[in-house]
Amino acid sequence: MHNLYWVGTRQSDIEDTGCFFKGSVTIFGDNAGGNISYCTKEKRINHNKEDRECDLFIINALETILKRDPEAKFMFYNPILAYQYGDKIKNHTICLNSYDLLNLFSNKYKARYILSKVINTVPYVMLKGSKCDSSTLRQFFTDYDEFVIQAPYSSGGDGTYHLKSAPISEVNSEELYLASPFFKDAPSVNIHLIISENNVLLLPASIQIIHETGNRLLYSGADFICYNMICEEIKEKVKSESIKIGNLLMRAGYRGVIGIDYIIKDKTPYFLEINTRFQASSPLINKSLYPFLGTSLQELNIKAFRGELTTDLHAFDVNYSMFIYTTSNIQKNRLKRVMLSNEIHEVQTDGYDISAQTIEGENVYLSRVVFNKNIYSFSNGIGILHPNIECESLTPHLSSKNPHFKENTKIALLNHGIIFTDAALDFCRESGDIKEAVFDAIDAIIFDKVYVNIPYKCKYTSFTPFSIDLQKNQLVLLYNDLVISNIDIFYTPNSLKNKFTKSGIPFESIINLATDRIRVNPAPVCIYKQKGLACKFCNLPKYNYSYTLEDCKEVISYCLDNVSFRHFLIGGGTIGTDSKSWDIIIDIARFIRSQSDKDIYLMSIPPYDTKVLDQLKSAGITEVAFNLEMFNRDMAKKYMPGKGAISISRYMEALQYAVSLWGRSGKVRSLLIYGLDTDQAFVEGIEKLCILGIEPIISVFRPLSGTEFETLNPPPTVNLLSIYKRCSNIAKKYGLILGPDCPMCQNNTLSFTEV
Repeated sequence: MHNLYWVGTRQSDIEDTGCFFKGSVTIFGDNAGGNISYCTKEKRINHNKEDRECDLFIINALETILKRDPEAKFMFYNPILAYQYGDKIKNHTICLNSYDLLNLFSNKYKARYILSKVINTVPYVMLKGSKCDSSTLRQFFTDYDEFVIQAPYSSGGDGTYHLKSAPISEVNSEELYLASPFFKDAPSVNIHLIISENNVLLLPASIQIIHETGNRLLYSGADFICYNMICEEIKEKVKSESIKIGNLLMRAGYRGVIGIDYIIKDKTPYFLEINTRFQASSPLINKSLYPFLGTSLQELNIKAFRGELTTDLHAFDVNYSMFIYTTSNIQKNRLKRVMLSNEIHEVQTDGYDISAQTIEGENVYLSRVVFNKNIYSFSNGIGILHPNIECESLTPHLSSKNPHFKENTKIALLNHGIIFTDAALDFCRESGDIKEAVFDAIDAIIFDKVYVNIPYKCKYTSFTPFSIDLQKNQLVLLYNDLVISNIDIFYTPNSLKNKFTKSGIPFESIINLATDRIRVNPAPVCIYKQKGLACKFCNLPKYNYSYTLEDCKEVISYCLDNVSFRHFLIGGGTIGTDSKSWDIIIDIARFIRSQSDKDIYLMSIPPYDTKVLDQLKSAGITEVAFNLEMFNRDMAKKYMPGKGAISISRYMEALQYAVSLWGRSGKVRSLLIYGLDTDQAFVEGIEKLCILGIEPIISVFRPLSGTEFETLNPPPTVNLLSIYKRCSNIAKKYGLILGPDCPMCQNNTLSFTEV
């Protein structure tokens, strides 16, 4: 159709439709390529709120098009608006269902009432705003303490509120609202359907990203890639329920595109609402649909109304995710960084000029960022948006007025990572070789005496709110544009550059210098890596130079003579499980002790026989850690096929015997990884360790490239701050701290001790 115009929210909604439209009239756009946009470079609005001035602008633009082209036709993103814009425009609108049908299914209450006869729906009740309080709603939903309050007609979540305890001031006491229980940690799913006279076509579904701002639950993006990762059982149920809804709508006479929202609880999709329009995620489907099949949702929409739609559309995947940035979830300076990131597929600015004046207002649309990787993931059924995608909730925790400012900063850096400005990077390169630390990170010192391991190569590190800049010839740490501390980073000492043993083995294959310790790897490659039973989150190499005990001794002797460090760590991959493997560890410890009185810390799996611990202590080992990683051994077996098969009784037997040898003073430890287990299981594990006098170490899950878990996300930083406080209090109750004791060795753990 050569005279078809798109009418909608964003110009980018039709980006991947070829030459299907002659032009567009949108709220957001660049006023180029046939686009007429209400918003200019300096002017943006919250489009989810009614704006009469914007409506009049669009009406005038459409009438102007009709004067110029009387045969023009319009297709609406939200067709019900055609009825509000007057008969002249409505009569030139295609793909238009009856007003009564659109109005019926757009009403959240009526749609849920009708569909509750057919499928599982979220429980609901209609109440006046004056009755939407916690005590009243508990009478309807006795098993819940939190609730969702929704206006019957709303978009983008702007009329959707999360009621916890305090009343919601935005709720009008005289208006009716749909009230439901709040399903905590339950993901929201959206699926597109296209309905014709005889067919219901299902398109790929997505996880909806819902961001809580204040007490509002706002739609903030979609992730089709993440949806593909969920279990087949859920996906089949979503398909089945959607077909039921599609058939009901088909019989009712509905035609064309529609979106259905579900919430997933206990692997069951519960219907939330119908969107009788295109979706904010529709452009992502077109990004795959148009290049693959040469069509678009808009073209399929027309075919549905003409009765030409078939269900033999070839299967295709949508390998994209998207986040919507607004004035409520990003600061201007960080958005500049996001737009320059090499980790994004595309930025859809829709006319926004970031160099223009700062946009004011709440939840005002700025741009959409499209990714070809997932930004959302699930851990234990709980959905997690990558912490670097949205960071505004961090700000109050990183205020210098916050009494926990320093420890909060360290914890946030562990999770969010760092980028260097060009000036800082040039300064560092002139100063030496930046030392690459474990876990795709660098080691640094902040506040002059706090050591921290900061990721800089992990996924979405380029989105971090933290940066290192050079000011007055000093490296400084910035949170957004605010300097919060000086920062010093570690460089590779000249004494360890390009060093090889007499047999030609690189030193770095045998040892690693981190802060104040030398780590000696007793085995070239972890035995579980060799057997294909590696931990799924581990990025230790599968291949390495083969070296001998003599090579280890040579490197140790060299380091004692030429490198400044405080103590040794023996560990880094499991050498083996038999007596010969423990003999090697004992030999290394004895050699170190024969050459030095430095502390020797062993980190390993528990020995097959507790009597080995006597030999280790006799050999000079001063502290030990047998790391459970996960207290839940069923999950441990799943995530750590090799180490997870070791029973918890064997761990506890070794740890308790170690306490009898080294005491309850923190010299016996076990590490647990936060971010994979449930909070309840994690906290219970911490307390069980503390009761026995075992110092707990908390490592934060960090998805590393090249591992099976690289598509997962680290836990939200606010959760880290909370779990740190809870576990610190538990350890304190038993006269312990969150370890390790060495402040420098706390660099990559959830702990805080200033040097």
